[in-house]
Amino acid sequence: MTDVFEGGALAAIGREAAERAWAEGLTVRKPDGTVVPIPLLAEPEVLSRAALDGLAREAERILSGSVKLARALVASGDARDRAALEEPFSGLEAEAMARLFDEAPLAVMMARVDFLVPEGGGAPRALELNATIPAMSAYADLAAFAWIRAAARARGRSPREAEALVAACGSHMERLREALVAAYRARGGGRARPSIALVARPGDAQIGELRRLAAHFRQMGHRAENLVPAECEPEAWDVLYRHVWAHMVDPADPFARALRAPGRYVLLNPVNGLLEAKALFARLSECAEDGALAERAGLDAEERAAAGRLPWTRRLTPEVAARLVADRERFVLKRSWDYGGKSVHLGAETAPEAWARAVEEALADPRAGGWVAQERVFAVRRPATRVAPEGVSRSDLYRDVSTYCGLGPSRPSGSVVRAAASPIVNILGGGGLAPVIPEDVMEALR
Repeated sequence: MTDVFEGGALAAIGREAAERAWAEGLTVRKPDGTVVPIPLLAEPEVLSRAALDGLAREAERILSGSVKLARALVASGDARDRAALEEPFSGLEAEAMARLFDEAPLAVMMARVDFLVPEGGGAPRALELNATIPAMSAYADLAAFAWIRAAARARGRSPREAEALVAACGSHMERLREALVAAYRARGGGRARPSIALVARPGDAQIGELRRLAAHFRQMGHRAENLVPAECEPEAWDVLYRHVWAHMVDPADPFARALRAPGRYVLLNPVNGLLEAKALFARLSECAEDGALAERAGLDAEERAAAGRLPWTRRLTPEVAARLVADRERFVLKRSWDYGGKSVHLGAETAPEAWARAVEEALADPRAGGWVAQERVFAVRRPATRVAPEGVSRSDLYRDVSTYCGLGPSRPSGSVVRAAASPIVNILGGGGLAPVIPEDVMEALR
């Protein structure tokens, strides 16, 4: 579908779109305070509405199954389950998470499931669940909207026609706003436009996204502010949008009151980091073969089917370790509790001796649930035009598809696509963000 634009014309659209998106917040802030634009791919990811809807349904099944399973394992799991779901957390974070299943009315308003598209074709495969800070809603809109406007201008469309195409694309920020408001009303809130505090740590890397979200909320009639935990008095706000890890909140900060009392405050999401444990994902994968475990968790038929479509994932045991060493290229080794692509070993990219050593060391390291083994999904890699502040470059990049979902009365959907030079996708690791354009919107640009 991207043959509408080729070569220099495509690069020009990418440059124009990137400049606009960067100016509106498609940036990250580095620890030293400098602001760095996120590179944009000139080639959009074009997906049909049916494909987008299918990803959202699959993500929701994975999320709902994970929540049910976590609830069951916290109550009656084995010692290793408890280690994976409890040991990574301490202090305020552990205190707050202990209230997730007995006090928080909604465990997850919004989450994000990260998929890879297999290089050999077929449906995207889910790799992990993000439930604490399922970010990039604003980034996704900034990338898509800027690309549509630049492409429409290149095709000679009027500003009004361009804005109609932007509206047809749909907004991740608006779906998030709708989910926040619906959760507030489900808790008995009566305001048509509740106030919203967006709470993040000082110096948050994604402040560009957070400011753009706050601007959107204000545009829609809400009082909305970007705050840090030390200045957020939770009683002053109708809705608290949490974009901060609980372990980064000082227990003396006023915002800590909300973390400790998710039943009193409309805190979205409540402290729920245990849902991101790779060991939980492994146990969900087990449910495809272990009917008793699936039954104990209360998984329905659709959730069990979704578990069966996950890449084979298991907690590391001596038996699993032997399989990994014997068939190195087919597997990935991951620490149960980590994020950002850290503590991940790819068998196919690791020498046999180093791989065997990594497996042996992981097997001897049971901390916080230990490690998991996962079937390797070899992701598709395609030529891409990467637009960065230093210039335009061409290379083959891997892409993932990260899809939003939720369990509240209004459920986010839509997808964001990241690209990278490495199979472990990171938008700043030689890659960037690809605009996600619905197929019908792309067709209208022909």
